[in-house]
Amino acid sequence: MRSQEFLKKHGKILVPVISTVISILIFVMALYVPEAIILVFAIPVIIFILMHYSGIYRFKPRFFGGLIVLIIMLLVVAGIYSTDFYHSSGVTTTSENQTYMETIISPFTQTSGYYNITVKTNYTGNINSSYINIVSSNYNKIYNYSSGEHETIGSYRLTYYHIKLPPGLYTVYFNISKKLYMESIGPVNVSAFTLYVYYIYAMADKYIIFLGILYIAGISIAYFMQKGNLNNNQLKK
Repeated sequence: MRSQEFLKKHGKILVPVISTVISILIFVMALYVPEAIILVFAIPVIIFILMHYSGIYRFKPRFFGGLIVLIIMLLVVAGIYSTDFYHSSGVTTTSENQTYMETIISPFTQTSGYYNITVKTNYTGNINSSYINIVSSNYNKIYNYSSGEHETIGSYRLTYYHIKLPPGLYTVYFNISKKLYMESIGPVNVSAFTLYVYYIYAMADKYIIFLGILYIAGISIAYFMQKGNLNNNQLKK
């Protein structure tokens, strides 16, 4: 086949490029269709198959070629994910037991540290004892705000919190009761570059290291199988 011949001839360039593009597309798809994240674990197989059909059989080219693909993919995907998150709306909604809850964080990203958090719900019970916990992702510190300004608009009840936070990444937990609460990611009190670096470490820890282990295991098994077949052929001769 002409396509396979072309791939073999230019495999050292085409395989990393094609593998990287496909891998990035899988992660981008998962950004909009969360269920597609399962396809991430097919990335080592895709790299292996492309190298096989391009005629790259030796262990070192496979190892370093796959490593380059995973590193480039990590840097690009972390940039896409961090940019998307940095420019998100700061609005989170959920419904539980017919209770609607919404958290609005404004501004969502700002390095001054001043934020307005609005919590909206149609809960009909007592919300005077409701509160928010703001958990720092990087320092594991918890800030508790048990009092806020209350207002009723139509069938919804709103609580306003005016807060100041030191630099960091945060998660807001709105608690009406022990069984009724919601989680909202943010606010973000770091620069866009700091968030990008954070995503690099987070994605490497969650996905890339594991994908690298799977890939190395796969090419190692293939290498020893090829070596075993070669030794068997030599013995037969």
